[in-house]
Amino acid sequence: MTLRSFTVVGALLAFLLLGPQGGQNAVAGAPDSTPFGGSSRIGAVFGSSPGRPDHHFCSGAVVDSPTRDIVVTAAHCVIGPGSGHARGGLTFVPGYHDGRRPYGTWSVATVVAGAAWTRYGNPDEDVAFLILRPIGRHRIADLTGSEALSFNPHPGTRAVTVGYPSRGDRPVYCASTLLRFGPHQLEFDCPGLPGGTSGGPMLVGTDSGARGRGAVAGVIGGYQQGGDTDDVSYSAYFGPAIAAVYRAALTHG
Repeated sequence: MTLRSFTVVGALLAFLLLGPQGGQNAVAGAPDSTPFGGSSRIGAVFGSSPGRPDHHFCSGAVVDSPTRDIVVTAAHCVIGPGSGHARGGLTFVPGYHDGRRPYGTWSVATVVAGAAWTRYGNPDEDVAFLILRPIGRHRIADLTGSEALSFNPHPGTRAVTVGYPSRGDRPVYCASTLLRFGPHQLEFDCPGLPGGTSGGPMLVGTDSGARGRGAVAGVIGGYQQGGDTDDVSYSAYFGPAIAAVYRAALTHG
C-alpha cells in the first residue's frame, strides 16, 4: 500500500480516503485483563518502521459489511492526528497468537477516517475503517466471520474489550462496564490494557465472552489516544459522526 493509492472523498462529506492507553490511576476493584487464544474476528495490525520490520502495534476487528472486507480500528493507529497521511505497508492478521497466522495476512488497500481526525486530530473521531485486499477469491469475512457494529451505545452496558499488547504475541481480554466520559467519549476501566491494544474492540452482547460474536460499541482510542496508563481506556463515542465514516467506508469496499 502506498500513499499514491489514496484520494480525497467528496468534499461535502469531508472525509479523507487514505491509501496506548488508560487515563488515570488504577481503579479500585476493576478486573484485570486475561490472555487467551484469540478470536477469528479480532486481530493485530502490523507495520514496519526503521529497525522494526513487520511488528504488531495496534488491534482491530472485522465488522459486518456487504463487501465483507472492512476492519475497524483507532484512527491514531494508522493516521497521524491532523496529518492527513496514512501509514504505509499496513497488514491485518486475524486470530493472531503465538506467532501463528491461522487466517492469513491481509494487506490494507484503503483507510477511511473522518476529516475531524485527519485534518484536526479531534479525539472524538479517533476511529478508522480499513478496507482489505482479497486473497484470491476470498474476502476476509468469508473466512473469519465478522462482528456487528453498535451505534449510540448506552453507558452502563457490560462489554468485553480485546486487544494485542505490542510486547506480547497473545491477545488479552477484559470484561467491565462502559462509562460515559464527556459528551463524545466512553471510558472502560480495566488494568492491563497496554500499548498495542489501541484499536481493540469494545464488544457488547457477546454470546460467549471474548471468543463470542458481539457488536463493536467502541475501540480503544479517543481521549489521550486511548489514555496514558494501562488502567483506564477510552473510545470515541459511536454516534452519528462515526456512523457517517462507516457509511463512507461502505462505498469503497
